[in-house]
Amino acid sequence: MMNCAHTWAESDLYILADEQIIEKSENAVRRLCPIEKHSEPLIVPSEPWEGLAPDGTITSLQDPFYGVVLYDPEDEVFRCWYNAYDRTVNRQNLQPFASQGSSCCYAISTDGFEWEKFPLRRVLYDGSYENNIVRFADRSAPDTSVLAEQAWNVLPYSAEDSEDRFAATLFGAYDDPIYPKGITMCFSPNGIDWRMHFPPVLPLDGDCHSLSADPVNKGYILTSRSHQHANLCKRWGHPWKRHIALSRSCDLIHWTAMETVLEADDQDSEDTQLYLMYIIPYGHAYLGQLLVMRTDDMVLEEQLALSRDLHHWQRVGDRQPILARGPEGSWDSKHVALTNNIPHPEGDRIRFWYAGKNAPHYQAGYGALGTGTLRRDGFVCWEAKEQEGVLTTLPFKPTGATWFLLNVDASEGEVLTEVTDLDGNPIEGCTKADCIPIKGDHTRAVVNFKADPKRYFDRGNFMRFKQPIRLRFYLRNARLYAFKARNLDPQWPD
Repeated sequence: MMNCAHTWAESDLYILADEQIIEKSENAVRRLCPIEKHSEPLIVPSEPWEGLAPDGTITSLQDPFYGVVLYDPEDEVFRCWYNAYDRTVNRQNLQPFASQGSSCCYAISTDGFEWEKFPLRRVLYDGSYENNIVRFADRSAPDTSVLAEQAWNVLPYSAEDSEDRFAATLFGAYDDPIYPKGITMCFSPNGIDWRMHFPPVLPLDGDCHSLSADPVNKGYILTSRSHQHANLCKRWGHPWKRHIALSRSCDLIHWTAMETVLEADDQDSEDTQLYLMYIIPYGHAYLGQLLVMRTDDMVLEEQLALSRDLHHWQRVGDRQPILARGPEGSWDSKHVALTNNIPHPEGDRIRFWYAGKNAPHYQAGYGALGTGTLRRDGFVCWEAKEQEGVLTTLPFKPTGATWFLLNVDASEGEVLTEVTDLDGNPIEGCTKADCIPIKGDHTRAVVNFKADPKRYFDRGNFMRFKQPIRLRFYLRNARLYAFKARNLDPQWPD
């Protein structure tokens, strides 16, 4: 059963990351709004199992600290599960100790900035249990280190007659002729002690994958690379590339077949591959945190994708990064990857966490975990300068009384709204001249039209329309990010 402490899904919130909402624009520019990074990393390698060498250097991490950050409202703490993949440990250890030098570590924080690592005493590392390594798999022999586990996802979870509060996914290998490898589920009452479900719920798929809750359809979404896609590429003689395939579930155990939904195309450079995508139900749509890899230089950064049905995806913002790599020489100069969790609300902003590394993919270097913020709903904006910009939406079919709220920055200007019929003719009482200008910076500003006492219930900010309508926004020295509109059915193009 899905248990979401917070969700960004709002069917009446239209985020302008969707390029099909605005049908016509004049004197306005649509642009992507990148995440603003905090200057320094928050969780850094400080222990031998995290990549700290005896001489104090940290140059052995093959991957950045891929991870998950969840706020737990019950205990009022942030919990972080992050993966440390040590290239040196990988090469030094043999079975049964490790096939890969990766381990999942655990930390908590009261504010999302200052993190505490404390001994979990679950895993033996170099003769000691005094470490913060989490054990997921149950196949390891007693008193051995678990250095072959990489937990890609953790979700809040609850089930009837169960004390479990968290579910996680793991890609594992098994001594089994039918299920030699695959994605499996793990369950935990506290986020530290885990039990593993066998067989893997998605056999053969998924060394790199992401799991998210879907409150809209009361289920779960998982994306990975499809084993079947690889078979088809081989059959057709096509070169295989990393891609995004999607599966859905109602209970985390039974999953639909993997469907390839997004691939690199002719608008991408030849060396582009789509490495991973975490899906966030946001507003009226689904946003994809799309991790893009350039194989010539082996660098990775985050772009944004959007879908309304999980099958058809837009590449948002001219494929510019929503989270860019840092400048040359910085700790995140070669590889950045957002954590697999929904952003955390902080007033009018939302907070993200991300992994970073200063060396190319699969090369040893320094890795850590950082953070950054974005304006609420502020993935994409339409912006106009001194010359007035005009934006006209697609048609909406009214299903009841409505009102409008705007997410707009008009600190140095103003925004007016107009309601028109399908042909663009202003509707009486809802014209530009009737609208009271919105000034200032607001994430939820009410659109008000002038109304006399006889029309309070069909004009003002509470309106009824009998015919299909469009919205028209007039911007001067302002940016529009999103709008809310109750009881309006958008008439999306085919």
